Amino acid sequence: MDFLVIDDDKTFRDATCLLIDAEGHYAESACSGAVGLELLQEEKFDAVLLDLNLGPEKGLDILDQILKCRPNLPVIIFTAQGSVKNAVEAMRRGAVDFLEKPFSREQFHLVLARVRRFHELSKSIERLEREVKESNAQSPGP
Repeated sequence: MDFLVIDDDKTFRDATCLLIDAEGHYAESACSGAVGLELLQEEKFDAVLLDLNLGPEKGLDILDQILKCRPNLPVIIFTAQGSVKNAVEAMRRGAVDFLEKPFSREQFHLVLARVRRFHELSKSIERLEREVKESNAQSPGP
């Protein structure tokens, strides 16, 4: 899977990319929401890890923009200022998961498993929708 990591903290961004790469996936990083949104326009990613606090930018606002242009893209929010309120708000706005920094390899594995399931379900839905359309196109009308 291909991940985009959006975080203004270079050390954490690089460490997260190394963890993703070590798990056999591809990771690209962005130092701001604006750069991340630009990359999402240019390239195809399977999931985004997005920091809640991006300096002057607010991660939840970037989340809204990501889901506006890519509504089915799984976005995982992470932050050093984790709280139930933040997690609930992120999920309400469309994030598929929430991680508190620093997270362990095991916590990342759990999120990765959920993202894989989400990705597989999305692919199944797309396939079924295609099959229904093809079936309807081949069926004679009443």
